[in-house]
Amino acid sequence: MNTDRTKNVPFIEGIPYKLAETARISELMARNYYKNYVKSILELDEFRILSHILSNPDLSQSDLSKLVYKGKAHIGKILSELEKKGFITRIISTHNNMMVKRTALTDKGMAVYNETNEAFRQLGSKVLADFSDDEIETFLRLLNKLKNKILENSEIIF
Repeated sequence: MNTDRTKNVPFIEGIPYKLAETARISELMARNYYKNYVKSILELDEFRILSHILSNPDLSQSDLSKLVYKGKAHIGKILSELEKKGFITRIISTHNNMMVKRTALTDKGMAVYNETNEAFRQLGSKVLADFSDDEIETFLRLLNKLKNKILENSEIIF
């Protein structure tokens, strides 16, 4: 039986609102923690971009803009700044007769990334201390499932 699970649920008690509220609190926690406790020469957005590049060096500037929810021009400025600081290198090559930019972390970039990541890992460990491994795994799986359903059912413009 397929019933409307949103019927009689106030907007502020629904999943979309609760997720947005939790995401906002999480973002504020990360920014405050970063500002007050992380002794890094990276900006928080730079750290996020380094993390994505480390996971997939073949991401385009457009891909990165979608992943960190920033404009493509803004990402271009951040990438240029990361390159000036010596944290990344951008290599232009060709693939199927198309010019492709590949981005990689330098040794200096990897060192600052690892230092910053360890600080966030410690924060995450404190926040998630009351959750079991199974709960965390289930939560991550459900978040991905919800994200994919939202993307399937909505036209998202970045």
